[in-house]
Amino acid sequence: MNGLESYRRREFRGVEELASAASTLVERFSPEPMRGNVRLGITERTVRHYLSEDLLGAPTGQAGTSLIFNYGNLLRLLAVKKLLAEHWSVIKIKEFMTALDITALEQLVSGPHGPAAPSARGSQKRGEPGELYGRASGLLRAGDTEAASRNPDRAAQPPPLASLAVESARRAERSSLEWIELAPGLEIKVRGSFRPPRTQEESARLTARFLSVVNRAKMKDEG
Repeated sequence: MNGLESYRRREFRGVEELASAASTLVERFSPEPMRGNVRLGITERTVRHYLSEDLLGAPTGQAGTSLIFNYGNLLRLLAVKKLLAEHWSVIKIKEFMTALDITALEQLVSGPHGPAAPSARGSQKRGEPGELYGRASGLLRAGDTEAASRNPDRAAQPPPLASLAVESARRAERSSLEWIELAPGLEIKVRGSFRPPRTQEESARLTARFLSVVNRAKMKDEG
C-alpha cells in the first residue's frame, strides 16, 4: 500500500503528530506541488482547518489537552488534500468522507480512484438492500454533477470516487448480515436493518408470510 501499512495501527497524539505523519506521505500520493490555491504541504494549521470543517472524522480520544487520532483520520487527511487538489468542493468532499470506509480511503489515497464508476441508474444489483445504495447512488449523481461543473471535458464520465462509495456500501451491508439456522435445511438471513415485530398483529403477519414462503419452496422442491 505504498508505505501506508506501517501506519495502520498507530495513534497520533495531537494535531502536530498527525500533521507530521501526513507530511511524510503527501508527496508520495500528491506529487504536484500546487494546484490553484491548494498547496501540497500539510501543517498544523491545515489539520485544524479540516477539523473545523468536519472533514477528518472524530478523534478517537484525548490525552490531557491533546486529541488522539488514528489511521482513519490520517487517511481522511490525505484524501481531502488529494481531492482539493483535483478541484472538489469542501461540501462534496465532506459527503464522500462519511460514505467511504477504510478500504475505500486506502484506494483513494494510494493511487488512481479505482475502476470507472457505474452509472447511477444501474449501480444497485438485484436483491441488494436499498438504504445504503440509495445514499451511495445519490453521491454518485452528486459527484457526477460536481465533476461536470469543475471540468466540462469529463462531464460524460462519472468520477471513479463515486464507485468507492458504492463499494463501501456493499461492504457495510455484507458485514451486517447474519445467517441463522432454524432447523436442518432451513436458514434465514437477517440484516442489521431488520426491525422485529412490535405488536401481535405484526408478529402474526410475519409468521404467516414466513410459513407461506417455506411451504412454497418445499412444494417447488417436491414438484
